[in-house]
Order: sequence, then C-alpha cells, then structure tokens
Amino acid sequence: MKNIRTFLISGALALGMVCAASSCSADKAEKKSTAVASIRPTGKVQPADLPGLAKISMEVALKAALDAAPGKVIKAELEVEDGNLQYSFDVVGADGKIKEVEIDAGNGKVLDID
Repeated sequence: MKNIRTFLISGALALGMVCAASSCSADKAEKKSTAVASIRPTGKVQPADLPGLAKISMEVALKAALDAAPGKVIKAELEVEDGNLQYSFDVVGADGKIKEVEIDAGNGKVLDID
C-alpha cells in the first residue's frame, strides 16, 4: 500500500508541476472556499507537520475526491487553505476539464469542487 501511495503522490505531483509550468490553471480565477473544515490549525504550522494533523490518509481522501469528480488526478497535496486543513486534488475529467476537489483532512467530506 505504501508503494502505491508513493507512486500516486509522485506521479500526481510531477504532472501537477508540468501543468503549473504550462499554466493549465492560469485562466481560472482565484476563489476562496466558504466551507469550514473539521481541522483548523492555528499558529505557525510547518508543511512537515501537516500529515500528523490529518485524521484521514491521502488514499481515503483520494477515493472521496474521485467519487465526487471522476477522472485522472494530476496534482495532489495536503495543505492549509483558508484556515482549513485539507487535501486538494486537481482532477482531469472525461471532458478534459480540470476540477479542483478539496477534501476535509479530518473527516473525508468534500469541502468544495471548482
């Protein structure tokens, strides 16, 4: 299972960097989510601390994201955005459009899809 996770994360991050370099999301306006996650870190939190704060794994979050927006993941990350600890996935659907799916890192619920 660990090898699969490493493969998924590595592949998704590599593709995400290619996408970012080619400005795949340059046309997408920056939008703030109004959802409130179950985990809201306070103070200065380092990126290395985030996995220890999450209550669900990347695999569980990935399944929730793909259930909500079927397709191929090109970017995956665990981050604090708008105060929420969340997994964020960029998913390319069958129509070729990229959707960002945000999953609560505490309970696996979908916070937002845009």
